[in-house]
Amino acid sequence: MLLRLLILMTCGAVSSAQATPDLPEIGRSIFTDPTLSNPPGQSCATCHSPNHAFADPRRVSPGANPTLKGTRNAPSLMYAALIPPFAYEDILLPDGSEIWAWEGGLFQDGRAKDLFHQVSQPFFEVHEMNLKDKAELATKLQQTSYFPKTKSPEKATYLASRALVEFLKSPLFRPFDSPFDRYRAGDKTALNLSQKRGLEIYRTTAGCADCHFLEPQNWSQPLLSDFGYDNLGAPALGKKDPGLFAVTGDPADLGKFRAPSLRNVELTAPYLHNGSIKTLRGVLEFYNKRDLEPERWGVTDYPETVNHDDLGDLGLTDQEITDLLNFLHAFTDHSLKNKTTPFPIPPKNTPITESLKLKFPDYTHRLDPNFKTE
Repeated sequence: MLLRLLILMTCGAVSSAQATPDLPEIGRSIFTDPTLSNPPGQSCATCHSPNHAFADPRRVSPGANPTLKGTRNAPSLMYAALIPPFAYEDILLPDGSEIWAWEGGLFQDGRAKDLFHQVSQPFFEVHEMNLKDKAELATKLQQTSYFPKTKSPEKATYLASRALVEFLKSPLFRPFDSPFDRYRAGDKTALNLSQKRGLEIYRTTAGCADCHFLEPQNWSQPLLSDFGYDNLGAPALGKKDPGLFAVTGDPADLGKFRAPSLRNVELTAPYLHNGSIKTLRGVLEFYNKRDLEPERWGVTDYPETVNHDDLGDLGLTDQEITDLLNFLHAFTDHSLKNKTTPFPIPPKNTPITESLKLKFPDYTHRLDPNFKTE
């Protein structure tokens, strides 16, 4: 009912004979439409490939203007709708002490409070879809067959953003059907012996579970991240990227980026915010021996804020790295790895978005002047 009212009040009344526009389907059309960029040729799917868990296998993505490129590796959109809003939170540590830290938010530096705030920005980024303003986007949308007629560029942009959010909230982006999920549900055969050893290493000596939680936190299933910020000491590539510092202005946040979910991490190479490490094994070797073999990895942009407490000298053997790597493969969703259609088809028992509507961390749209309820 809310979606029907939203469409009616955003786009003008429609007759009872007309079908109410389907926001997720409009979002799917926008996501795959290469005519919306300037020049035409680039869509959201250009840099978020379904074959790579909706990430980009290139280190950085070229823009619609082929002379321009992004500065970061485009992250996976799987489970992105479940990332909590950007906030300064108090965190209880295992030793009982309490600290405050930034968590959540979209983009790798958290500059978008939530998904609604994030999805509209690539349209107007010069190194992405390169549109001049909302009027240009509205004109392009009105020329399509799938987008409802609107009275203003602001309403068109609002509706486009809402539609993209609803699409990214669709069951196909949150199937929770990996071997790890089956193992959690009681199928002890879902992991092989190497993966079971890797699970124990993940929990203990590697310390992965300290930031990539194996238990549910802000969702009914684990999202495999605390969505906190850290400077991992990524190998430097190109211009320095200040990360979270650009949002907070705090020098202690230089070079910090949000911890991603590890779901489908097998499919999302290359790795780290700048795509500087090509393979998942390479990432594990980097975490394991970064501080012991600095010449192998080269310099990093902000050495003064690098985390040396939790990684860099883990003391893992080659066999333990192999077991850990095999366990990380168990985070790959079956519906993604074995898809036979352009987009994955989620399991039939995946809850529909409407049944979970109030659980999604999606608030910014309600502050938009174009948002209406009744």
